[in-house]
Amino acid sequence: MSCSLAQTYNYRKQMKKLWQKKWFRRTVYFFISIGLIAVVLLIFHRPILRGMGNYLVAQDPLTETPLFVVLGGDSYDRGLAAIDVGNSFPNATFLTTGGNTPHQLLAFDTAMFEAELTKHFMVAKGIDGNRITAMPGATSTKEEAQQILAFCKEKNLSEVTIISSNYHLRRVRKTMEKVLLDQGIKSFYHARANSDYDPNAWWQSESGLIYTNNEYIKLLYYAIKY
Repeated sequence: MSCSLAQTYNYRKQMKKLWQKKWFRRTVYFFISIGLIAVVLLIFHRPILRGMGNYLVAQDPLTETPLFVVLGGDSYDRGLAAIDVGNSFPNATFLTTGGNTPHQLLAFDTAMFEAELTKHFMVAKGIDGNRITAMPGATSTKEEAQQILAFCKEKNLSEVTIISSNYHLRRVRKTMEKVLLDQGIKSFYHARANSDYDPNAWWQSESGLIYTNNEYIKLLYYAIKY
């Protein structure tokens, strides 16, 4: 019995010495923090994941502006959103951007810039081509922002609506507002419900995982670079 008490006393003495060491206390606090974070994530993971998805979808109520800009990158979904806008506002004018060439078109022995492809799709769906200006050249969101600024200045426009994919809107908003607001141009943001991205269940599909991962990485990259 006395041996057991002696062992307990020595153990407590050793632990007390360890606890007096700063590195040991920091290690214990670190693992406790990790454990608490793991518990919180386990309990609240669905609301957290939904919040992450909906944070990306930074959309405004749709209103008519002098110009609607359809960004390059997805001529189908973004084109569909623009077609909806064109049907809702018969006098709306559009600018399509995108200086990349979708490689899938090469399978049809066709080469076309994203800006031209989006315009082609919109016209095929009944939007008057005279209402659409295709402007290739930009190959990134930042370059598109500069391109839109130049176009608005040339046309003396003070308001514009940017159309993109829903998961893309947060980064688009952050990028565009830095460029446009300084020049007195107010911008709004619109997207159609994306066929490949559900902000409330993005983690349940491969495309949702890819889009969300890419956007958060790009948000960090843009915050550091620009």
